Amino acid sequence: MAEIKIFSNAHSAANALRKLTMTEIRALAAIKAAGTLSGGAKLLGISQPTISEHVRGIEEKLGVALFSRHRRGVDTTLAGAVMLRLAAALQTDIAWAAEELVAATREARRPIRVGSMALTSGGLAAVALGRLAAEPGSPTTVMLEGPRETLLEHLRHGRIDLFVGRLPEESKTEDLYREVLFLDSAVVIASARHPLARRNKVSIKQLASQSWVLPGEDTAFREQLERMLRQSGLQLPAPRVSSYSMLAIPAIVVSSNLIGFLPTSLYGAGTVSGGLRHLDVPLHGTASTVGILMRSSESGDERLQGLLRILRGVAASARAAIAVG
Repeated sequence: MAEIKIFSNAHSAANALRKLTMTEIRALAAIKAAGTLSGGAKLLGISQPTISEHVRGIEEKLGVALFSRHRRGVDTTLAGAVMLRLAAALQTDIAWAAEELVAATREARRPIRVGSMALTSGGLAAVALGRLAAEPGSPTTVMLEGPRETLLEHLRHGRIDLFVGRLPEESKTEDLYREVLFLDSAVVIASARHPLARRNKVSIKQLASQSWVLPGEDTAFREQLERMLRQSGLQLPAPRVSSYSMLAIPAIVVSSNLIGFLPTSLYGAGTVSGGLRHLDVPLHGTASTVGILMRSSESGDERLQGLLRILRGVAASARAAIAVG
């Protein structure tokens, strides 16, 4: 089925979307989570013909094709990509609404929801939430890790209460309360067993001859590393391993002879430094801005202010670690 519907305005598109059922939305969310129609069917415990029938029903109601089918398989159309994002967002909203409903029926306050980027979730945010939990009478918390743009969308739509991570340009956050916590650089790490771990200083030339594990290609930390290494006279080599999990990088380094990189604050937080050594390498480059964002209307919330107080304290320790590094 080719895309045949052209919506003249958002109102007509919204009317078409209102025709969809929760069963159809769940089918799209499962396809989004699994990445394929067959995988989505397995997640729901239904047959592939059944989930295909749900997709056809959605296409008929909207008048657009969600997937283009060909001999090699199935590709997602532009309209299909929109609907998969919508379904995933609705499932997230339902999950959080369920948490709030449980809290409401128990006459309890809902947890504070913190959205954290990968570089802060294992260090700054993790330490802060741990310290908050140790305080008597402190609120419960839920942490969601994800890419910055996704978390900012969640923040603006009220799905999370606080964002922790690399801050975007100020012009992109004028509608939000913004606070800088520290400027974060990068450290070079190796296993304590690595030959370079026994050296007081490591040159750029020595670093270049090693095999590396790097963050994923389209991550902000990978881009920062490329700039720093370029300014230090070193081109980024092809890594032996790439990881989109920041916490996986130190685990890979500890169990191998690969060289890796971590944000200075994450290494300095002490949550991932077991079995690692910080190599003293002369790297140059601009540090990234790490901080918090929240909706301006909630900047006076007492519970959030309590968490901010702890985040500032942890950030002060991170700044000290950066200065030492």
